[in-house]
Amino acid sequence: MQQIYLALILFYTFQVEERMDIDKFSAHGEVHAHFQAEQNILHIDLVGPFNLEFMQKYERVVGAQRKNIDTPCWGSLVNVHGLALAPMEATNAGQEIVSKAVALGLIATAVVLHEPEGVAMQKKFWSRVYESSTLAFEYFDDTAQATLWLSEKVLACLQAHNVNQFNNARR
Repeated sequence: MQQIYLALILFYTFQVEERMDIDKFSAHGEVHAHFQAEQNILHIDLVGPFNLEFMQKYERVVGAQRKNIDTPCWGSLVNVHGLALAPMEATNAGQEIVSKAVALGLIATAVVLHEPEGVAMQKKFWSRVYESSTLAFEYFDDTAQATLWLSEKVLACLQAHNVNQFNNARR
C-alpha cells in the first residue's frame, strides 16, 4: 500500500513540476490575424512587448491563418503597437516561425511601427528576426504605404509564377 501511495505522490509531483514549467510565464503581448485572399496579404496586428510564451501564442493564431492560404505567393502586413521588444529566446523562435512561413510561400513582409518611442531598437529586433531568412522586408510609417509595397511584391511573384490573381481569389 505504501508503494502505491509513494507512486501516486511521485506521479503527482512530476505532473505539478511539469505543469509549472509549461506555465512558467504567461504570454506577454497580443496578436490578431486574418488573411485577405483578394490581396494575398496576411494582416497581423501585434501589441508588444513580447516574451517567449507570446511566440507560442503567435504561432497558434497566425499559424491557423497560414493553413488556409492557397496561393504560391503571399505577403504579411505586420502592424505593431506598443514596444516591439523581446528577449533573445523569443527572437530565435521568431526566426523559426519566419522560416516556416517562407517555406509556405511568404515572399515579403511590411512592418508598420506605430510606437514612435524606441523605433531604432524595434527595427533592430525585427531585423534580427527577418535577416536570418531570404524574406524581403521593409519598415513603414503608415499602413497604406506598406500595403502598396506589399501588393507590388505579391503581384510580381504571382506574375513570375504565371498565376492569374482573379482565378486564385475565386478558389
